[in-house]
Amino acid sequence: MMETTMSGWDFDEVGKFGSAKAAEDFAKRNDVDPRDIRTRETRDGVELEIRRSSLDRRGLKDSGEGRRDGWS
Repeated sequence: MMETTMSGWDFDEVGKFGSAKAAEDFAKRNDVDPRDIRTRETRDGVELEIRRSSLDRRGLKDSGEGRRDGWS
């Protein structure tokens, strides 16, 4: 996972997706509050970042739907 900081919040990159909707759907399936996510368009797709404090003790479930990369 890659770490970034913005406005005092720490975010971890959790993967690349084909679209913002696919990234948001992944977060929703994992019960992540929409306020705790951030997406960023790249030339390879969309990177999903989740606020670190909301990831604590959370085991993200991944069916691979929409993901462009594996877990790092």
